[in-house]
Formats: sequence, C-alpha cells, structure tokens
Amino acid sequence: MNMKKWIAAGLTAGMLLTAAPVLAEEAPVEETPVEASYTLALNAINAEDYETAKEYLNVCFAYCDPVSNPTMYADLLLKRACIDVIEEKNDMALLQLDAAIRVQPDLADAYLVRTQIELTEDTSLYETVAQLNEAKGDIEAAQAAYDKYVEGAGAEVEEAGFQSGLYKMQAGQLEEAIADFEAYAEDETYGAGAAYNIGICKMNLGDYAGAVEAFTTCEDKGGAFEGIYYNRGVCQLMAAEWEAAAADFTKSIESEPYVDDARYNLAICQMQQEDYETAVATFTALIDGEQTGSGEEQTEVETERVVNDGAYYYRAVCQAALGKLEEAKADYTICIEHGYELAQSYYQRAQVNAALGDTEAQNADLQASLSAAE
Repeated sequence: MNMKKWIAAGLTAGMLLTAAPVLAEEAPVEETPVEASYTLALNAINAEDYETAKEYLNVCFAYCDPVSNPTMYADLLLKRACIDVIEEKNDMALLQLDAAIRVQPDLADAYLVRTQIELTEDTSLYETVAQLNEAKGDIEAAQAAYDKYVEGAGAEVEEAGFQSGLYKMQAGQLEEAIADFEAYAEDETYGAGAAYNIGICKMNLGDYAGAVEAFTTCEDKGGAFEGIYYNRGVCQLMAAEWEAAAADFTKSIESEPYVDDARYNLAICQMQQEDYETAVATFTALIDGEQTGSGEEQTEVETERVVNDGAYYYRAVCQAALGKLEEAKADYTICIEHGYELAQSYYQRAQVNAALGDTEAQNADLQASLSAAE
C-alpha cells in the first residue's frame, strides 16, 4: 500500500468543500480557511513535509467537527493516521483510524489502512492470507503472502523453504521446487516428504530415472506417502523396466487407492514380458472388478466403475498370442462396440477372422478398418 499516494488524494465525493464555480457575471467566492488549509496540507504531503502537513490538518480540525461534517472529519483523521504510519507511529495511527471509523463506519479506506498496520505488526497473519489464496487457487499470491510471513518470522520458520517448494511445484516451477526440497534432504522431519516431492517434480520433467531414485530414497527414509508405489511404477514403466514396474504396481494394488489404474499398468508390464496368461488374468481381474486388499484393508469395488477399454483391447492381443481366437474376437468386438481405436480394432479382428478361416468376415472388417481410418 502506498501511503504517500493515498493521503495525497483529494477530497472524496460528498465532502462539500470545493469552491463554488465562478459564473460569468458573479464575483469569485472566497476560499474558506478550511479549504485553504486542506489544500496546503495536501501540498505539504506531496512535498513529503509531514510536519507542515500536520499543522494545516490541525487548522482544519479547528474548523471542522464530527457532527456538522462527519465525512470531512473522518477524512482528516484518515490522512493524519496515514502520516503516523509513514512516521512509524502505528499506535497513534490506530487511535486515529478507530476515531474515523466511529465517525464514519463505512469508511473502507480506514479499515484497509488498519489491516495494513496489523499485517505489519503481526506477520503471522500473512500465513493465513497465504492459505486463503492457496484455497482459491491463486498460488502466486499465496507465495507472495507466505514470503512476507517468513520475512517477519525469520529463522523460526523451519519449514519455510519446504512450503515454498510446495507452492513452486503447484505453480509448475519444478526445477526451482526441486532446489528448495533438496535443502531438506537430510532433515529428520521433512527429509522423506522432500524426497517424495522431488520424485513428483522429476517425474513431471520426464526424468524417470531421477524420479525412481527419489521415490526409493523416500521409501528408505520410512516415507509412506500415498502414491509412492504407483508413481514409481509409472516411471519404471516409462523406462521399460517391466519387472520393477510390475513389482511396484503390485504393491500399489495392495495398499493404494489407484487399484484399477495400477492393475491395468501391471497387466501391460506382464504383456511386455510375454507372460500372456498372467496378463490375461490381470486384465480379467480389472474388468471384473475383483476386491483388493486383505482383512481390514479390503475394499468394495464401486458399482459405477468405468473400465479402460484398453483392457479389452490388450487382453485380446494376449488371447490371440495364446491362440484363444474366439476370446480375442469377443474382446475386439467389445472395443468396436465402444468405439475404441476403431480402425485398429477392426484390423485386428480381421486378422483373427483370417486365422479362424472366415474370409468373408475378414474382408468386411478390413473394409470397416479402411472406412474408420478415413
């Protein structure tokens, strides 16, 4: 807030202190002592001569009272309070502002200046402001407010850099976020969380090897963050580390809520290793929505599940590789009915029909594949 600009502003609407307009055939109306003093006070404020400004404001107070002209009186109190803020006399400023609000309860500027003083004196309020902005999705404003909070609190805020990293990560500033988290790598309290967040950042940067290393460090530090196995599995899958990825997706199925996605990716890993029987079983478990977990961790599968149609497509691939042609044909038919990868699904079903010796069906599917590709 620019206090100097604020108090240098002219009278607001309704203050009734402007000189009467000079008419063509009228003598000029003389300026009153209040008007002259108010103008001189504003000029002194613009010149940053606050002692002189206060003298002229005092003259205005002598001619003005809260009963006959409450708007003017409240404005004078506000300007005097702003000068007190500039002179770092916040206690005096608060008294002036409280008086202005009593005279004019709807004086919004007085409330804003008062809030500014409170934020200056108690920077912990900026933490709340940061949280409110984060809740609204304004990460830039949240970061700015949090920086002010940290500036006031100093070294007492142990998690300052960690929180700053979280804001940067949410804002997509991933390299900067990693630098913040790395400062907490050996911290007993934040070390595991820092490693996990570094993993998320590197994963989104396409550094899958670095992300796997970070997630493993998190696990070694005892981190039990939801998604650690699933995310590490995705990174292993992207690096074509099928066996390692399968191990992580299996753990994710057992302990994390991403069961359908983890099961789908697990089946992909099994298929890539040419373990078609196991892949078919995993795709079938996904399609049928088998329960997961054991004991108290067991969860009921939601009735309104939406199964990834890729499960049918790749199960068909596996079925065909196993020579189970009718089963493969049935899955490709489901893909076609669902509109999934139409050109490719028709083409693959054509190959199955050819293997079944149904040339007519093969030709029909090949024609349909060409039409779908157009």
